[in-house]
Amino acid sequence: MSERDFDLAALRADQERTAGVARIQAALRPRGLGRLVCDCGAEISPARRAAYPGTDRCFDCASLGERRRRIA
Repeated sequence: MSERDFDLAALRADQERTAGVARIQAALRPRGLGRLVCDCGAEISPARRAAYPGTDRCFDCASLGERRRRIA
């Protein structure tokens, strides 16, 4: 295996871990409310929460996650 393979495997493991934590957090909070603050500390805007009920990421973190998924 090359170093790139290990990097991709580590990235995938991190994505799965993050997704698992998000599923647990979503199950523990009331439906449709979402969070007010992202894990990065930024506020999740009211417009984003209205557009994506139950969201748990700010726009920047969601965009970064989507870019990472496209690379992997």
